[in-house]
Amino acid sequence: MNAQLHDLILKAEARDEGAFNFGMIGAQKSSIDLLRWEHPAVHWLRSRLLSAVRDLSHDTLGGQAETATSYPIQAEGWAVVYHEGASHKQHTHHDSVWSGTYYVATGGVDAGAGHLQLLDPRPGAIARSASPGVGYVRPFPGLLVVFPSWLPHSVKATLSATGEPRIGVAFNVTYDLEPTA
Repeated sequence: MNAQLHDLILKAEARDEGAFNFGMIGAQKSSIDLLRWEHPAVHWLRSRLLSAVRDLSHDTLGGQAETATSYPIQAEGWAVVYHEGASHKQHTHHDSVWSGTYYVATGGVDAGAGHLQLLDPRPGAIARSASPGVGYVRPFPGLLVVFPSWLPHSVKATLSATGEPRIGVAFNVTYDLEPTA
């Protein structure tokens, strides 16, 4: 499915110039409706990430997971194409429970370049060496990373050994707690 996602996203990048690229340097973001695109590869990806979110909710919430996951899941996703030297400044995602990224292609990421950085926001834990402060995730095609939306994160500058871009699908997931009429 990665080859199909790769081609689909690069075609969208060529025509989707209106996306808001807050905090990105040298990267192109698609509109946030990617997970609603009608394409078998998108359906496969949506199914995969929603399954991961359900599993994480059950692991995190234990007995309370049934209540939380009984609400409809709302998911939004967008492609991000990182060209040579592109990065994304530290940020969090508001109004979501889970956020993450799925790596379609890495462009030959090497030696720490292009890694996802997850930053521990607890200075006391870092000071007492209970946390290293920053965790690094080395991307590879097919990797799905999900984390709490409040967790600060960033993307180190991308260096490509092949000249190919690094392509990811970022997403936010929440539960629709609004009662239906």
